[in-house]
Amino acid sequence: MDGRTSSKPEAPRTATNRDMETEFAFFGEVWTFFKKYYFPRPDESYWRDLVEESAQINEKYHCDLCRDLLIAVTKELQRRAEKKGGEA
Repeated sequence: MDGRTSSKPEAPRTATNRDMETEFAFFGEVWTFFKKYYFPRPDESYWRDLVEESAQINEKYHCDLCRDLLIAVTKELQRRAEKKGGEA
């Protein structure tokens, strides 16, 4: 042995829901939003409602991560609509 102490790097601390109250809230809202619009419809009201609700969630949180999640979900729904032959 050479006298040096061997120390393991400290494990990262896992955040709790309380530590991440805002993130916990908007992840839940974005998840509910995704489930609500999961089956795209080829009518204008579907997309109008989706855009309006997405904007409301985004305005509520004013957060880049929330906005990025909403964009990702919307893109996925557009892909699903295009795959199924709907309008996106």
